[in-house]
Formats: sequence, structure tokens, C-alpha cells
Amino acid sequence: MQYKLDDYERARSEPIAIVGLGCRFPGGVVDAGTYWDVLSNGVDAIGEIPANRWDVDAFYDENPQQPGK
Repeated sequence: MQYKLDDYERARSEPIAIVGLGCRFPGGVVDAGTYWDVLSNGVDAIGEIPANRWDVDAFYDENPQQPGK
């Protein structure tokens, strides 16, 4: 039983390694380091959707009751 307990305790504190990361986030995130900076500093990375991505006027209306929007 002691062996099992020791094994369990060792597994809980064993270090992990991140061997790869792929992401696409706003806020100037280009790698794991800048991703961590944005997270740890509470950066608000929300911004306008680029016009070349999709036509906002085709999907948005100030009136939330507007059909089809």
C-alpha cells in the first residue's frame, strides 16, 4: 500500500512538458509566450472584425428583432 501511495504522490507532482502549440488568437498573439502574456495580463483583445473577413452589414442590425439578422 505504501508503494501505491508513493507512486500516486510522485505522479501528482511530476512535471509536464508542452511539446507543441498551435493557435490563432487576437491581441498580437504569435506564439506561446505572447499568448501567456495576453492571458496573465488580462488583455482585452476584442476588436472589430476585418471587413475582408465577412460583410457585417449582411448579418447585423441594431434592432435585435430584425428578421434574418
